This record gives sequence, structure tokens and C-alpha cells, in this order.
Amino acid sequence: MAAENTTESPATAADTHITRLSVNINPETAAKLRWYKEQKGISITETIRRAVALLDLVERESAGGNEVLLKSRDGKSVRQLWLV
Repeated sequence: MAAENTTESPATAADTHITRLSVNINPETAAKLRWYKEQKGISITETIRRAVALLDLVERESAGGNEVLLKSRDGKSVRQLWLV
């Protein structure tokens, strides 16, 4: 169950809206997030933002009737990405 708290600074309420989330994830997912964070040298917040942006991109493209494809570097293998 995710808890959501919204906080706004009075000086920047019109420009910035920050939502604080608390989520429960399993150890495997937490390890993957930490691994990505360390590999990229970014914060956990930025890691989650990128993950959500990627999910949004894939979902929007799929909903628009497009295929999301993964191609190997040598171009010999192409796989379709499906989110269930």
C-alpha cells in the first residue's frame, strides 16, 4: 500500500508541486533500484523518475498501436517488448 503526502512551499507553490510517496517493494526490486542508482551516480528520486518516464513511454507507444523493439548492437536480433 502506498501512502501519499503532498507538500508545498508557500513561496514556490505556483511553480513547484512535490509529492512524497512511501512504497513497499520487495528486496529484489530495491536491489535493482540501488544498482541503477550507483551505476548512474544519481539519487533514488531520479532513479524512480527515470523508471516511471520509461514505463510511460512504453505504455503510450503501445497504446498508440506502435511496437517497442529491442535491437542487438550487431543488428542481428530484434525482440518486441511487451508489458503485461
